[in-house]
Order: sequence, then structure tokens, then C-alpha cells
Amino acid sequence: MSPAPKDISEFLSQVVPFDALAQDLVGRLAGLLTIRYFRAGDRIAAFDPPGQSALFIVRKGAVELLDANGDSLEHRGEGELFGHRIVFDPPVERYSVRAVEDCLIWELGREHVERLIAEHDAMSRFLAARPAARLATGDGTTGGDALAHLGLRPPVTTGPERSIGDCARLMAQHRISCLPVVSDDRLVGIVTDRDLRNRVLARNLPADTDVGQIMTPDPSPVRDSAPASEAVVEMMRLGVHHLPVLDAGDRLVAVVSSGDLMQLQAPDPLRLVRDIARAEDADAVAHLARRGPALLAGLARAGTGVTEVGRMASRITDACTGRLLELAERDLGEAPMAWTWLSFGSQARLEQGLVSDQDNGLLLADEPDDGAEDYFRSMAEFVCTGLDACGYVFCPGGVMAQGEWRMSRRAWRKRFDDWMREPEPKSVMHCSIFFDMRAVRGDSRMAESLHREVLEQARESDIFRRFLAAESMTHRPPLGLFRQFVQERGGERSKGLNLKKRGVIPIVDLARVHALEGALGAVHSEDRIRAAGEAGLISSGDADDLIHALRFIGGVRLRHQARQMEHGHKPDNLVDPDELSSLHRRYLRSAFSIVTSAQRALAQHYML
Repeated sequence: MSPAPKDISEFLSQVVPFDALAQDLVGRLAGLLTIRYFRAGDRIAAFDPPGQSALFIVRKGAVELLDANGDSLEHRGEGELFGHRIVFDPPVERYSVRAVEDCLIWELGREHVERLIAEHDAMSRFLAARPAARLATGDGTTGGDALAHLGLRPPVTTGPERSIGDCARLMAQHRISCLPVVSDDRLVGIVTDRDLRNRVLARNLPADTDVGQIMTPDPSPVRDSAPASEAVVEMMRLGVHHLPVLDAGDRLVAVVSSGDLMQLQAPDPLRLVRDIARAEDADAVAHLARRGPALLAGLARAGTGVTEVGRMASRITDACTGRLLELAERDLGEAPMAWTWLSFGSQARLEQGLVSDQDNGLLLADEPDDGAEDYFRSMAEFVCTGLDACGYVFCPGGVMAQGEWRMSRRAWRKRFDDWMREPEPKSVMHCSIFFDMRAVRGDSRMAESLHREVLEQARESDIFRRFLAAESMTHRPPLGLFRQFVQERGGERSKGLNLKKRGVIPIVDLARVHALEGALGAVHSEDRIRAAGEAGLISSGDADDLIHALRFIGGVRLRHQARQMEHGHKPDNLVDPDELSSLHRRYLRSAFSIVTSAQRALAQHYML
């Protein structure tokens, strides 16, 4: 019996992965479905192996998935699928299904499923790939339009031998504020109207000077396949207003400007960072910074992914830190020695959320005398107090430059030596944050050198990494018997799933251990996991799964916090699973299972 397509196409269009298909195709598929009814307790089907039969959609009721012994694996309800390959933990090769309630099931025949897999990537990824692909289809983010789809005009270019005067006239003729410099079809530099002011007029260079002498060489590009939000983050990182856009073959296809991006949904982070950089005093910095969480929450509600929001949030913190350091130097005068302001934790990893405390330190070139110590104490107190006023509250654990974490390079090195030579659980727990290190301002080469040395020592310190791996196991995903959620408790009340403590942090910890094992220079958790896969520390498939699990869990947490802010509540990390759709609960269990499997593999590797 076939249902009327007009009665079911609307429902089908809301079911993942059918929601990724064109509406006319969904309408046609609706006419191909067969209705099947089952009473509670009826055996519906067995799948051995799964993925080679029809696909079933639960329209009403609930079903139970069973292993070969008849033991329950999990339940599925309205809007969920079975018949395809499903990843269980521990793995199960085959499963059967029975109704636990009276059910209305829609069946899509095998031949139609095979055609969908062959012709539509969204369906193929969901039905035939690892669980990471399913998480990617259901994370609720749009990613934003790719730069290739923004209608950017082809670039006007010049060669490096052309005169500055000719380039200025070319820019005026085409009404453009930047000019890419190309040699042998390869981008070699870029010149902007600011360069003409600061590097030509201010120095009285003759107009017949080659533009190659004043261009910015090897500018950082973005790919035309990248979302607009990635270009926003890159401009925030570099403090520039133009980015060259390259295609997959490294051919220059456009230049995207901050003006182009300000016509989209994500202009405000760029504008906010620009305004912070111009703030006259610490109060003005704090006033501007307080706009950040609401701005980022709006981007999250609009579908910007958690990875991009995390990068933007961290760059806003960088901007506040940088401007406060400039203001401190303006008041204190020139520093008595080279220094580097270090960020640790989520800011260093570019993974901050809508709210965050501060974790920072000062790396000094030499042991400070009394005068230098007074200078850098004053600098640290000014910046840390300013960050607290911005909303980045003082670190509860005291990891701040205004406290003990203001030392010479030699003293920093000794701290890391002590942690790794004689590790013990308490010190390992407290020191792990310091391995997420990034220079924000000052002499970045000192920080890079220190980081490299620490990574090399960690790679050789098997006992320390074993302690670190053991510490990472203290944060377990909140899954209990039969993959049921285990909520945090307050007194007698369940309080929800702590998606930071039991979701994000376990993956961050895993990424950190793998980075130290391979002396990998990456700090961002996704980059660390990807690098670990490339280095053979974990399989590329496991790396892909972990990245998508991190994005999914982080995305659920981010959207939860954005909704709280929208209703005037302070954001937290506790998500009530009953507030999620059945499908998102299913995906969340899948993401937690990926983390559990990765922790099990790490425990076996270190014989924990």
C-alpha cells in the first residue's frame, strides 16, 4: 500500500538525510514509500549484513534494535531510520528490529535506496560512511556561503616590475584599494592603498620604483571553497582588510575585502576588532568587548559553525589583550627587555565559547632585576584587570601573568622540566593547560622556541605522557548502561549533560596527548587530531570521527548557550537532553560513543 505523497513529503523533508535533497525529489520519493504497520512485540526485520536491504523510517511509535543474542542495543523513534549500517559500541555486525510500541513504518525499497546512494552524495555519506558523516549532516550549521558563490569580480593584477606610479593609476582607474602582484601565473605579493601611503609617500620614494620593492610578499590566501566565515577569521588574525582567493589549482580568482564580507551576516566581528584596536583607554576596550558574546550568539543562531565561532571569539580576546598591552606600554614606557604575552587553554587553541575566563602568562627574555620586575608586574596587573572588566574573569586557578606565571624563559623551561621529569597526578592535572600555548603579543619567536623544546621533551617523556593520558580518562562521556545518558546531579535533581566537562574536554585532552606523543606543533584541537592522523598516531578514519564528534558536541553546547543569552540567562554548559530532538539525542550518543572508543584505544596504548 502506498501513501499519498502530498501527505508525507513535508514530514520526509525534515528527516535526515532526506532534508538535504531537493524538494521535488523528496516529493517523488514520497510516492515510492510503502506503509507497514506493526503491533508492539512484532519482529520487523533482521539485517545481516545491514545496508543491503530496504530503508525503514519510523513515522509513529518506537522500535528496539537487538543483537544476535536478542539483547537490546538501542531504541529508535519517530523520524529515525533503520536498515542501514549502524555503528554500535562495542561493534555489532548484524542486528534485528522489533516494535516496542504499535508502529507505523515507511519502507523505501532497496532499488530506490541504491539509486539514491549512487546519485546523491548526502545520502551516500549518511548511509555508507563512518558515523562522522552522519554527525556532519545533522549538526545544524550552514557553514555559510562559499567564497566562490559570492559573485566576487575577477581580480585586476600587475607584475612585480611595474612602477608604483602605474600601479596607483591602475588602482584609481578600476576603483580598487588593493592590487595583487602576479608572476608566471603565481601570486607573489599584494599592494594596498595603505602601502602606497606608508611605504611610498611617507618615504618619498620615486614613482618609477618597481612595485615589487614595496609589496607585501607571499600574502596569506583563502580558498574559494572556504566559507565566508573563514575569511572573516583570517582577516581578524592578520589584521588586514583584503585576502587573495585561490582555486584548487592555486590560481588567483578574486580578492575578497572586508567590505565584501560586511554585506553578509558576519561583518560585526571584523568591525568590533577594528574598533577595539582604536580604543582610547581600558574602559573603552571593556565597553566594546562586552558586545562580543551577544554578537557571537547571533552568528551561532544564524548557523555559523562552532569552529568558526570559537576562532572569532578567541580573536576578539586577542584584540582586547593586544590593545590593553599597547595602552600599558603607552603609560609605562618602553619595556626593559624582550617579552611575549602568552595565552593558554581555550584562547590559545582558538576554541573559546561565548563566555570564558582568562588564562595567560608573561615570557621574559632574561631574569628581571627589581626595575624590570616592577615594570612587568604593572603591565600584567593592568592587562589582567582590564580583561576582567571585558568579561574575561580572573582565572579561578590563578593562571595569570599578574600572579606567579610571569617568568624568564629559563624559569619557564625549568617548570616544564620539573613537570615532566618527576610527574605526579596532581601536578599533571594542573600543568596540562600550559601545553596549549600561543603568543598573542611581543616576541613570538621566544614562545615558538619554548613550545618546540617542550614538545620534543614531552615526546621523550613516556612516563609523563602516561600520567597525562591517565588524567585525560577522568573526564568520561555521560553514557551509562545501554548508552543511556547519565546527567549531572545537584542534590536529588538531575541537572543535565555537562557538554564541556564530559563532551568537549575529553576530546581536547585526547588531542593534547597525541600532540605531545608526536611533538606536533598544532595547538587547535582539530588541527592536532588531523595532524595525529597524518602522522599515523591514529587512523585517518578515527581522526575524522573525533573531529566531527567535537564539532557536533560543541555545536549543541554553543546553540544551547546562544538560546540562554537570547532569553537573558547566563550561559552554562548543562544541556537537558529532553530539550533536544530524538534525532539530536541519537547523534549525541553517537558522538559520545566515538569519544569512548578513542579513550579506550588510548588506555590500551598506554596500558592504563
